Amino acid sequence: MRLRHFPLVGAFFGFLSALVGSVGPIMTPFFLSHGLRKGRYLSTDALCTVGTYITRAIIFRRNELLTGPLITIGLYIGIVMIGGAWLGRRLVDRMSEKTFPRILEGLLVFFGLRLLLWPSD
Repeated sequence: MRLRHFPLVGAFFGFLSALVGSVGPIMTPFFLSHGLRKGRYLSTDALCTVGTYITRAIIFRRNELLTGPLITIGLYIGIVMIGGAWLGRRLVDRMSEKTFPRILEGLLVFFGLRLLLWPSD
């Protein structure tokens, strides 16, 4: 995966994200094939996610779908996620370069199978 391909990948997955919600896990192979590992992978994925969510928030707010109570809930969840991200970073820093993609791919397979075998009601 070359750097010049990412604008096309980003445009496609940005559009897809507007239709289905979250496409972050689907982008993982592109980031890994470009050679991103550990902190570089996580920070790139986080930046893409923030960009997507800011765009969504603007559109939802403009259409009066994002209300005050929902913003409050989002802020609380965001604060808790900061703590989780800090703990996760400490764990990732201790992993080897080979272990990180294996764990990431294993989690993707696990959660993909979970969605297929145990759909939510």
